[in-house]
Amino acid sequence: MGNNLFPIGKVVKPHGIKGMIKVDYFGEDSHRFSFYHEVFIEGQKGKLDSYEVLKAILHPPLLILRLKGIEKIEDAEFFIGKEILVKKEAFPVCEEKEYYWVDILGMEVVTEGGRSLGRVKEIFPTGANDVYVVEGKRGEILLPAIEEVIQSVDPKRGVMKVIRMEGLWEEEDEI
Repeated sequence: MGNNLFPIGKVVKPHGIKGMIKVDYFGEDSHRFSFYHEVFIEGQKGKLDSYEVLKAILHPPLLILRLKGIEKIEDAEFFIGKEILVKKEAFPVCEEKEYYWVDILGMEVVTEGGRSLGRVKEIFPTGANDVYVVEGKRGEILLPAIEEVIQSVDPKRGVMKVIRMEGLWEEEDEI
């Protein structure tokens, strides 16, 4: 997304008649939504409009939001299906060795010997751990996001260093 904005949810439907909206939150922990005081939603003519979050109510598996300027059901209906975006600076600070997917996607993956395997093109959760899909010289390599494989992650340089584990990739995959 341009302008350093990233999707964190999608409007599902209005809630009540006073402009509140139900949101499918993309994050794992809906309590983290309390960090966001300003959100952006595409408005008329495709322009992103800023909204102050007045209230966020947990309503598992959804969130119910009251946004400043959305006062009635007709206003809320306009936003059905639209993504809710926030500035990256508003993201809560990660714990040590935790990263946002947006920081991992596109990252170059190199072996401990300095050879490239490719770039992270996709991430998917499996329950136990995430799996990084690396687009390499000979196709896709699936890397489990576990300490035995991921040696280090440097978001500033955009590089992830990995340790070779039998069966994950072949020497011919390395550049």
